[in-house]
Amino acid sequence: MKIAFILPSLANKGPIVFTKYLIEGLKDKVDYIEVFYFRDIVELDLGVPTKQIGFFEKIDFDEFDIVHSTMIKADLYSWWNKKNIKKKSIVSMHNYLKEDLKFLFSPIKAYLFTKLWINSLNNIENIIVSSADQLKYYTQLLNQKKYTLIPYGIKQKEMDKINQKDKESLDILKNKYTIIGSCGLLIERKGFKQLIEFLKEHQNFAVVIIGNGEDRENLENLAKKYNVEDRFLLLGFKDNSIDYYKYFDIYAMTSYSEGFGLAMLEAMSQSLPVVCSNLPLYEGYFDDTNISLFEVGNKKSLEDAILKVNDNKEYYKKSAYKLFEEKFSLDVMVDRHIELYKKVISENC
Repeated sequence: MKIAFILPSLANKGPIVFTKYLIEGLKDKVDYIEVFYFRDIVELDLGVPTKQIGFFEKIDFDEFDIVHSTMIKADLYSWWNKKNIKKKSIVSMHNYLKEDLKFLFSPIKAYLFTKLWINSLNNIENIIVSSADQLKYYTQLLNQKKYTLIPYGIKQKEMDKINQKDKESLDILKNKYTIIGSCGLLIERKGFKQLIEFLKEHQNFAVVIIGNGEDRENLENLAKKYNVEDRFLLLGFKDNSIDYYKYFDIYAMTSYSEGFGLAMLEAMSQSLPVVCSNLPLYEGYFDDTNISLFEVGNKKSLEDAILKVNDNKEYYKKSAYKLFEEKFSLDVMVDRHIELYKKVISENC
């Protein structure tokens, strides 16, 4: 079996990190994997041959049994080349399309990109979603009928050392405060400002966020406005973000909308107690017996969720790790993908 993956770039972002995990699990179970990408951003080593291409560049996919795309530009490319790859094309959806684009673009751009993306997806044979709520969402949004539900899975890693400068900064905070950590793009959709608002009312906590993005200045200004900048640390992009989790006491996933939080799953794999937005996406996976859920945008709800975990850290450490082991293993995710790939190949024979 030969598989081509099409990605927007090799940036260290959730959907691409997910693909990296998938490729790691697939490498020894298939004959060949190659990754094609567009933007000249290379932050991840995927461990297989990669090739940067132009959007209008024609690639001969005849030698591949499966062409698997991720995110809007890659999905548009698959649609643009549908004559050559339609029957073996597969898409993984990592978000709620319309809502995500509204956060990222102006209203006019969001409207146009939404129309384009929906049109491309309606012309692709197979779509993978990660939850029952996503399945319901896309069933209502698209004319597409071939869906496969495959929960995310990640490989458990051992944490390594971090650079000395960051270590010193984190040690200072760790000695004084309970550290709430998170990881992700600094964009409005991620809801990080909610954590700054929490700091304003709770002097015994600090917040550390790994990531860069357009909302960085807004977050820094808000921290200054509330006079909590000494307890709010933005570490920037880190290609070894999981190594920083040893300094976190609580992991917080605060997004208003999300595909599936891979960084959160990594936190669970390291036995970090988790506070998480109560999004429909997570129904059937998370509940208050294993994760402390809060109503996004509700300050009191977030406060209660954090304090509950802080008062019961050992319980939530164990419950988070147990949930990871039971539902989010890499082997299960990889086997489900291979099962789908074989089905698509057999249908095209």
